[in-house]
Amino acid sequence: MVASRLNFFLIGAPKAGTTLIHARLSRHPQVFLSPLKEPNHFATDIDPARFSSAFRANVPGDLEGYLADRPLKPRQIGFVQDPEHYSALFEGADEAHRVVGECSSSYLWSTEAAANVAAAHRDARIVVVLRHPVERLHSHWLMARKYGFTRLPLLEAVEQDQAHPDPGWGRSELFVEAGLYADALGRWLRAFPEGQVKVLFNEELDDPATWLDLADWLGLDGAIPDVDRTEGNRAGRARWEGLNVWLTRTGLKPVLGALLPAGLKRKVRMAWYTEEGLDALSDGDRRRLMPLFESDIRSTSARIGRNLDHWLVP
Repeated sequence: MVASRLNFFLIGAPKAGTTLIHARLSRHPQVFLSPLKEPNHFATDIDPARFSSAFRANVPGDLEGYLADRPLKPRQIGFVQDPEHYSALFEGADEAHRVVGECSSSYLWSTEAAANVAAAHRDARIVVVLRHPVERLHSHWLMARKYGFTRLPLLEAVEQDQAHPDPGWGRSELFVEAGLYADALGRWLRAFPEGQVKVLFNEELDDPATWLDLADWLGLDGAIPDVDRTEGNRAGRARWEGLNVWLTRTGLKPVLGALLPAGLKRKVRMAWYTEEGLDALSDGDRRRLMPLFESDIRSTSARIGRNLDHWLVP
């Protein structure tokens, strides 16, 4: 049976700030978030059987083995379809936890997640985090390069992704689709009363007032702890990009990783990735990409009643 105490869902576009919010909330003594950060349980339109080999190579396997090792250890992502497996993610919650929930960035994109969550947890509070769609896309592309999904320059990678014959979560990158917010927000605002959905923006996450307001909205005592910003999904690139892509597409990356002891794996990871030489978002690329999002930015602004004209500036 699905965990009955869930009353909080953190959703948002990939690379918009969910990792930071999850990390900070997880450190509050009155908050319990699933140790499997993104279980994707309610995104029932995602079919793991159709994932690309490259995506599958970057998703940890052996879910039952993970769930059998209690207490559960932190893990970034999984696709937990079984309700009993999903409930197991929240066994660590107790009466001291006022907020019990999870964070899955797929829920904003999914056409089914909002209705599914509302059917199971009608009184839940929903935090949506958004980011300027072009800046989000650029960060998404850097991540895709880091993990071996593409070696193409930004605009070529977007063009190729837009032409994908079978787009979808785990099958294509969704560089553009993941930054179209208006219809996605509409699904959540229709499924839940307005007062239960809070929209945050990546650009506000450095403002202490954002966190004070969030703590108050969630009914938490005391401040939401800060975290070391070096934690989480940092940008980077593989030093040997061609080999990195090959290892990802062949599925050998997780196989080789499983053979390495944890200490050696960390050393290999540090040697494999670097933050040097990352491609910044150029003014030219920004101008080329903005037309893909201008209409949706205006629709999103109208949907949430917030002026987003600064997002429309080239």
